Amino acid sequence: MNNKAVIIASGGIDSSTLLYKMVKEGFEVYVLTFIYGQKHLKEIEYAKSIAEKLDVNHKVVDLSSMKVLLSGSALTDSSVEVPEVPETVEHYETLQSTIVPNRNAIFLSIAIGYAVSLKANHVFFGAHFSDRGVYPDCRKEFVDAFQESERLANDNPDLIIDAPFVDIDKSDIVKLGVDLGVPFKETWTCYKGGEMHCGVCSSCRERKRAFVDSGVMDPTEYEQ
Repeated sequence: MNNKAVIIASGGIDSSTLLYKMVKEGFEVYVLTFIYGQKHLKEIEYAKSIAEKLDVNHKVVDLSSMKVLLSGSALTDSSVEVPEVPETVEHYETLQSTIVPNRNAIFLSIAIGYAVSLKANHVFFGAHFSDRGVYPDCRKEFVDAFQESERLANDNPDLIIDAPFVDIDKSDIVKLGVDLGVPFKETWTCYKGGEMHCGVCSSCRERKRAFVDSGVMDPTEYEQ
């Protein structure tokens, strides 16, 4: 059995938990982390650290020149502020500004090319159900359609794009991460990239809520 697999990892809770899960399940893991013109690179260092802990192959792919093509996102465009979100309210219109156009499709295309070169049939990423309302490329429909497209593109009916968290909430990922021994304190979520998590961007709010809903103690230091 071919147990090689490529995973897209950002250094956050979701992809770190997925990486621990893959290692436990016996996959020979090859990790990709992308620089795509995001406003800070803290997540890159956290992804490196997690990969080193697990002693798995890790490559950082520099796509920073894409930044000029992906304007309008609060994550890549210096003219767009990262929105702060009230604690108890979902502002989907506000969160639209954090969408990076076609990001997962771009990352997955590269990861699949890498997998093909490794003769690996599995590509994993950490999309989850909690994000489907805002991010269309985190939905199961996208994963299924993209898998079919890439099977045709590579003439490989055995190619699997696997997003095992696509039907579960982030709080369930936290529970799984506890069981797997994921060092949550050594993961990074915040969109702002300060000395510690800001606590008020949408990503920090989601992180906080996941720990509360899971009943797991949150080890994260927040500014607010």
